[in-house]
This record gives sequence, C-alpha cells and structure tokens, in this order.
Amino acid sequence: MINPLLEAREERWRKRLREAEALPPGSSLVTLTLRMPAPLRLREEWAQRAREVHRALLDSFEERGFPPGGEEFHLGADGPEGYLVVSAGAEEVKKAAIAFEEHHPLGPLADGDVMNPSGQTVGREDLSLPPRRCLLCGRPAAECTRERTHPPEEIEKSVEFLWKGWEGAEKPFSFREESSARIARCADTALHFEAAARPKPGLVDPFSRGAHGDMDYFTFLRSGSSLAPWWGVFARLGWNFRGDDPAALLPPLREEGRRAEAAMFKATGGINTHKGLIFSLGILCAASGMLERRGAPFSPRECCTAAAGIVRGVGEADFAAARRKERGSLTAGERLFVDFGVTGIRGEAEKGFPSVTDHALPRLKGDLEEGLTMNDAMVNALLVLFTVSEDTNVLARCGSDGATLLKKKGAEILAAGGMKTQGGRDALHALDCLFTESRLSPGGCADLLAVTVFLHLLCPEDTGPEVPY
Repeated sequence: MINPLLEAREERWRKRLREAEALPPGSSLVTLTLRMPAPLRLREEWAQRAREVHRALLDSFEERGFPPGGEEFHLGADGPEGYLVVSAGAEEVKKAAIAFEEHHPLGPLADGDVMNPSGQTVGREDLSLPPRRCLLCGRPAAECTRERTHPPEEIEKSVEFLWKGWEGAEKPFSFREESSARIARCADTALHFEAAARPKPGLVDPFSRGAHGDMDYFTFLRSGSSLAPWWGVFARLGWNFRGDDPAALLPPLREEGRRAEAAMFKATGGINTHKGLIFSLGILCAASGMLERRGAPFSPRECCTAAAGIVRGVGEADFAAARRKERGSLTAGERLFVDFGVTGIRGEAEKGFPSVTDHALPRLKGDLEEGLTMNDAMVNALLVLFTVSEDTNVLARCGSDGATLLKKKGAEILAAGGMKTQGGRDALHALDCLFTESRLSPGGCADLLAVTVFLHLLCPEDTGPEVPY
C-alpha cells in the first residue's frame, strides 16, 4: 500500500522540478514548508499560520532587494507549501532565505529550499555554511530528524512557544510599515539635508562642486536615491538580531553594505559619494532597529553606544596586518593608520561617535533653539566637526598640514560667529574658495554631519525641535 505522505512528498519534488524548468533565466525557485512533524503541520491552525510565514518570507525577499516575480501558496497532502520565483541567482537567494530562517521571529519554523533552473538545489553546504540547528537542542537538525531524538510533544511545545511569542508581540513585525520606515526616512532625509546645506568649504552643495571635479549636487541626489531602500534593510537586520553579542551583527551588515555600495556606484557611474556614510549610517540604522524593538524611547547617546557595540574591535581587526604589508599594497585607510595612527570613522564609531554626541549635536540643538534655520545650524555644526574630528579624507589629500588648517579655520570662523554673523558668513565663503583651490575636501566631517542630522531627526524629543520633512 502506498504511503500517502511519501507520495505527497514525491509529488512536491516533481512540482519543484517542473517549476524550476519554467524559470526565467537568472531566476531561482524558493519552496517553503513548515519545519515540524507531519501530524502537527497538517493541523488546521498551522495551515492558516503557514500563510503568515509565507507572507513574511515574501516580505523579507522584497526588503532585501529581491522582489519575487511570482508566488503561490496551497495546502498539499503533506502540509502547507509556498513557492516564490525570485529574479536572482540561487546562491544569493539561498543566503536571503537563510537570513530569514535565522533572523526573523518566524524563521525557525520555516524551511526555505532554493533551486536553480537546472533543478539543482543549493544548500548551506554549497555556501560553506554550517548545517541548520535543531530547535530544541542545537545539534544539527538533520541528525535529530533522522534519529527521532525528540518526542512529538516536545517539538509541539517548542513551535507553539515560537508562535505565541510572535503572536503576542507588542508590535507587528513590519519594518516597511513601522520601525524601519521611520529609521530609513530619517537616514534618507539626513543624507539629502547634508548634501543641500551651504556653504560647506571644499564640499559639494547645490551651487558648487567644491574640491571635486568628478561630482556635483545631482551626483549626490542620484546616489542618495539609490541608497534609500538600504537604510530599512540595515534597520531590519538590527531588529531581527537575537544574539547576545552585538558584534555578531557586523558581518551581515557588511555584506548588505557591499550591496548598497554596488547600488551607489551603479547610480553614480563609479564615483564614490557615500561609501563612508554607508558604514556610519548603516550601523546606526541597525543599532536603532535593535533599540526600537524594545518599544521604549531612546536617546542619541544610547543609539551611538549600541552602534559602538556592533563595531567593537573592528579597528584592530581591520588594521592588524597593515604594518606587515608592503606599502604599495596598503589601502588609503591603512596608509593613514600606519603613518599617523589614525583609525578614522572606525575609531569614531567604536567610541560611540563622540564628535557627534558631545559636540556637533549639542551645537545643532542650541542653534535651532535660538531660531537659526536648519541650513545655518548644520553649517555651524560642520564647523564644530572641523575642530574635533579626524578627517581621513583631508589627511589623505593634504596630509597633516591640511588637518591642522581644517581645525584652525573651523575654530576661527566659530569665534567670529559662524552663520550667526556677517563676518562669519564672509569667512566661510572665503574658506570655501581656499579649500576648493587647495583640493581640501572634509568629506569625513560631512558624513558626521549627516550622522548628526540623523540622530536629531530620529530622537527629536532629545535634540530640540523636530524639523519637518
């Protein structure tokens, strides 16, 4: 007598092969099933719950930049089944499926198998990743399944616990509609506010290329638009993180950061407009996601402290081998570390962005409370950053003399009143001419200005009056 469950599994496999053969070139097939024994997944309540898991997986792919080109969900004889057609290679899609399984609250309940158009299944071993772990004991899941290690009632308790945790959460897990949308909007707005502020000595603004011959304000607009979807991705990674050590979040953040950089370079024709900011705002968006999941308000300093936890030890790790390399093989950042001991944005982030929280943000808050426009308050905050931060872009272009000049001129113009006085404004325009002619571009300070604005928008109750979008 034919076992109906075995026959259903065989039919599901045949269906996968048929669906894979019909895939458009460069696409992959994702098959979703529930990760539990058949008697449990065949229950009516799990048929309905599986639809929510399917929807969450679909949302996850969309938010990671892989919008499914087709989807199907039905109840088979072996339990609920979901199918997604994703326009990306099988290895990248498998990584996205693994990220859902490991980081989304519903992920432990899901098995997301990925198949390429040739009918080949891409597994964790193909990506040199360790096997999936058992829900109950942490051993490789395949071993526990094969050996039937755990009684069905224990498995049922475990999956019900996971589901109740999801069902009873205070907030719906929807980054686009709630937390990530707000974080991403603040990041996107901060990026565009920084680009629009003027005058910014040596930097691009709507009316000047500054010290840059290869970019203008419209280059920054294209770059900013290409990065807009990624801030929510970083925030979602932070929200989904369940580990005890925030530093474990850095590798997936860097992986997504590389994808964001690729989008930026594609939009700008290979011009680096925001690579440093992808790092800074990326970890801050992730830190914000981690904090917002707690459901309580938080401050800019708490956000920066959380970000510091994510990048803890990154400078030592990234620069450990720099002193042993041939000089010709050093990156610009490694050369600055070897020559000056400067860790740049890595060091700033590891310390919790003190240039921002201790200096630039209080100045921005104070100037706004005094009635300055957002533009003028940002320019004054930029001048503060000239005086307190290590700008690796200036060091790389103009050496230590340029860095000394940056601090000196910033302090002088602030003493003259900055944007509050005519004398300060005149000095700013003169400095813009000097920096432009000298090719001195304080791009690192510009990135920290965007961080300052981001924290102001994210935590308006903590940083003075909120600026409308």
